[in-house]
This record gives sequence, C-alpha cells and structure tokens, in this order.
Amino acid sequence: MEGPDTTTVAESSDSPLTSTSTTGPLVQVTFQKDPNRKNKYLESEPKALGCTQIVLGCFLINYGILEQSWEGLCVTHILNGIFTVIAGSMAIAAQNLKLPYVKSCLGVQVFTCVSCCVTFLMTTLNGEALHMYSCEPTSIGYDGCLMLRDAENHYATDAVVGLVTVIAISATLAAYCCKVVQCCSPAGHMVSLC
Repeated sequence: MEGPDTTTVAESSDSPLTSTSTTGPLVQVTFQKDPNRKNKYLESEPKALGCTQIVLGCFLINYGILEQSWEGLCVTHILNGIFTVIAGSMAIAAQNLKLPYVKSCLGVQVFTCVSCCVTFLMTTLNGEALHMYSCEPTSIGYDGCLMLRDAENHYATDAVVGLVTVIAISATLAAYCCKVVQCCSPAGHMVSLC
C-alpha cells in the first residue's frame, strides 16, 4: 500500500502553509499616539522650575567663589552652579515642546542631577566643617569670631539645601521630559508575532 503523495499537498495553492506566508502575520500590535501627551511637560511648570534652577545656580556659584577663597582650589560648587543655570535655561527653552529641545533638556537635567548628587555625597561624607576663622578663647574678638563661624556654618548648610533642591527639581523635570520623549519620538519597529 502506498501512502498519500505529500509533494502534491505542499505544492497546492490551497494549502494553509503557503496561504499564511503571503498574507502577513496573524497578530499585529499597533499603538496610537496621544497628541495631547506632549503637554504633560507643561504640567511641570518648566518656566517656574527653570527660573528657580537659575537662581539656585547663581547661589551655588556665589558659594563656590566664597568657598574657594576660604579653602583654596575647590570648584565643585561653581561647576554645579554653571550646570544648574544651563539646566534651568534648557527647561525654559523646552517649553515650545520641540523634540530636540526636550531631549537636550533631558540630558542636561540628568547630568545636573548626577553631578549635584556626587557633590552632595562628597560634602556630607567629608564630615569636616570648613572654618575660615580659627577662634581662640583668649583672643580679644572671640565673640565676633564665633558669630562669623556660625554665619559660615549656616551659609554652608544653605548650600547643601540648595544642592538637594536642585537634585529634586532636576529629577522632576527629567521625569516629565521622559514622558514627552517617549510620546513624541518616532515609533521603533515592532517584531510581529506569527
């Protein structure tokens, strides 16, 4: 007894094997873009946060200049202040919701957040307070020296609070930039399931 001829079944045009390969995939997944999704960035109030970053950047630059005169060569706060001013400017510029501006704002915000985190950790883990004034109890102006030292400590604490605020603002703006970049970027190629 001979079995059925398998070559005639495979060559038939009515065969399910050949008809599915010419019509396409069985399941196709498509995503629709929400045109209003890019307005999510405007919910973060980028103008207000950008202006706040610029003011905090100027404060950090000022503190870095004073710290440099106290300690010598220390430029971390000056650099963080410059990065913060640039990040604030990019946050304001990205308000027009053009994708290149939003992407560059995202990159600058992430870089500023990381650099301020590193400076914050270096500052808090250092453990030694920087004192420009060495006060001796036997000196004539001991009370005035203590007041200047306290003012210096408060100013250094304000710089640390400024760094933490910049970190929070940069992280917030970066998260909103991610939402816009995810929404408005051209769609990648999806692997279709057959």
